[in-house]
Amino acid sequence: MRRDYYAVLGIAATAAPREVRRAYQRLARQYSPDVNFWDERARELFEEIAEAFRVLGDPNARQMYDRFGHAAGVDDALTEGRRGDDVHAVVELSFAGVVRGTSVRLDVQRFSPCSECRASGSSNGARCAACLGRGVRRVVEPVVVGVPAGVDSGAQIRVAGEGNAGPFGGPRGDLIVSTRVGEHPFFRRKGDSVHCEVPISVWEALLGARIRVPTPSGEAVLVVPPGTTGSQVFRLRGQGLPRLTGESTGDLYATVRVEVPTGLDARTHELVRQLARLMPVETRTALERYRGGAE
Repeated sequence: MRRDYYAVLGIAATAAPREVRRAYQRLARQYSPDVNFWDERARELFEEIAEAFRVLGDPNARQMYDRFGHAAGVDDALTEGRRGDDVHAVVELSFAGVVRGTSVRLDVQRFSPCSECRASGSSNGARCAACLGRGVRRVVEPVVVGVPAGVDSGAQIRVAGEGNAGPFGGPRGDLIVSTRVGEHPFFRRKGDSVHCEVPISVWEALLGARIRVPTPSGEAVLVVPPGTTGSQVFRLRGQGLPRLTGESTGDLYATVRVEVPTGLDARTHELVRQLARLMPVETRTALERYRGGAE
């Protein structure tokens, strides 16, 4: 079975004549029998490349091939043009948009049916000047893309039938949208989990507290037990980001940061000294054995 000529040259079906010629020249040099003396496979590829260029390099032959494929000239040839190529685009998303899911309007550069010749490639019995006989023209058109909740940077969203139109009324390819999610000033994302840092006072660390903390979808209560130390991590289940694979939600991990007050006046300084005498804490016992140097 013969391969598609566009695939042989590695070009799009809407490639301009200059692109066709450049692709042929590059591949012909690579697989030339003058370079690959004993490589039978390279010789076969060279012949296939030359055959593809004989057709695609001739405007009339290419027009027939686009209409009928390899069956050009056969009675039962297909009358529908070939499918258009996919179009790739990138969308910038905010963190909030990822949490809820959103719709984004993109201005997509793509090939669409030529309105001058109604995608036929000819006008008034001659080759259409607007589309150069291809039946399609490059335009910029708006496309609305639905973004599901929970997508991450690098995800791809396929929008069927919103890519390039095929020559001579051929069906459209797809629009493939790659996502890029912006950073958030408070939350750090790791998959469907979210991490953040929550400041607490010394007194809250000593006595315990119930603290309202922001989450991607609203607020939650963080219960800080008495005697909490700095850098301790608390897990709030179901307060992260939606998972793409199902209806569940990731978790929020809150790391507490104990903030020590500064700028104490004389009275407060004395109160802290009294508290230190009432609550002595052995903090450096493990260092005693090294006071004389490393053992």
